[in-house]
Amino acid sequence: MKQYDAIVIGAGPGGYEAAIELGGAGLKTLLIDKSKERIGGTCLNEGCISTKNYLESASYASKASYFSDCGLDVQVNGLDLEHLRERTIALKNELRSGVVWLLDQVGVETLYGEATFIDFHTIDVSGEKIGFEKCIIATGAKVREMPLLPLDGKRILSSREVFELTTFPKSIVIIGGGAIGCEFATFFNSFGVNVTLIARGTQLLSGEDEDISKTLVRAFKKSGIIVMTSTSILKVYVHTESVTLRVQGQTEEDIECELVLSAIGRDPYTQELHLENAGVQLSHKGFIRVNDSFQTIQPNIYALGDCIDTPAYAHTAYCEAKIAARNLISGGTECNDHINPSTVFSNPQIASCGLSEKEANEQGKSIQIKKAFFKANAKAKIKGDDSGFVKMIVCAQSDVILGVGIIGSEATEIIHEMVVAVEKKLTSKEIINMIHVHPSVSEIFRYL
Repeated sequence: MKQYDAIVIGAGPGGYEAAIELGGAGLKTLLIDKSKERIGGTCLNEGCISTKNYLESASYASKASYFSDCGLDVQVNGLDLEHLRERTIALKNELRSGVVWLLDQVGVETLYGEATFIDFHTIDVSGEKIGFEKCIIATGAKVREMPLLPLDGKRILSSREVFELTTFPKSIVIIGGGAIGCEFATFFNSFGVNVTLIARGTQLLSGEDEDISKTLVRAFKKSGIIVMTSTSILKVYVHTESVTLRVQGQTEEDIECELVLSAIGRDPYTQELHLENAGVQLSHKGFIRVNDSFQTIQPNIYALGDCIDTPAYAHTAYCEAKIAARNLISGGTECNDHINPSTVFSNPQIASCGLSEKEANEQGKSIQIKKAFFKANAKAKIKGDDSGFVKMIVCAQSDVILGVGIIGSEATEIIHEMVVAVEKKLTSKEIINMIHVHPSVSEIFRYL
């Protein structure tokens, strides 16, 4: 039986980042996943990278009319979806090769197959027993299915099967008002697909500020997306060429479409690991229980990323991976005390960090609200999109910035200045008085 200082189960962003950290520290490290093609995890294969590559094309299409008005001879006559799909596959292969190279550089071994625990020092990988001193579990999450919407890969798709499409449907209903649903609504709408977005909750993006959610809904409706909140699915009828959904919102009605995209969220991939054999505990939602140092109840086993109950972002997993790996190596108790930015690459883009207005009020904080609108920002106008605003939540007594929400041009890029501000407890006056490049989208903060 092969023996390793450390094994990492799951080769997504958190898993391969942790493995690189462990290998770089000189530990004999093994990284395990189902197949070489799964290196990069959901993020690379059907999440962050794939969706943003698709959305980049959509962003150009959405600004074509503006730049045509500027005199640029440009027309968008649709999109060759099969060509974009092939280009995205090539991009993923290129990035995956880069990850493999990094793993090789620090001597990390890889093994492909299904991993299950035998005990807290032994696992089985498709019939091969592996011994280890310490372990990091980074198995991520899997698509959540609705009982009424069983995925068939033909008419009812998840965010995984969407990337197999080679032609656009005439119409699509997207179930789920989270980031995935809103991003795909943006993409399909940009190329002329009739989009209906259905959310069970009272607002899109339930974790974001209410002002931002309302602004997004207005932008979606202006672009032709039908948005239905506080709406549930009653029945589903799958036909040869279409799907009929009976829904209950303000009224009961039937909606017919060519495709349905189920984007209701993801569940932790943990049940298949037989964690009970290692004495590792799960929450009632299936997340692996860890302490603030990412250590399970079994001291030699750590967990991170989407399989634990922390924000399900690749950038969060990267941070957790470095911390967990350092703790595994040193026996330390380092925690993640960094501010975690939230991003949605819809049109308009959304980003936030720290407390929302609602959260600050719920905590009983005395606050001031500062707003600045992109209509006053020269660079946003130059880029062809001056919609949206920045909303800053500030402590009324100290002027310390408690949180920021942005909807508008380059929100997912300019949020980083605010992450620093919230994490380092800067005041709004310090940010406003900074010298920002002119013209730049970032100087929106100067107007607060």
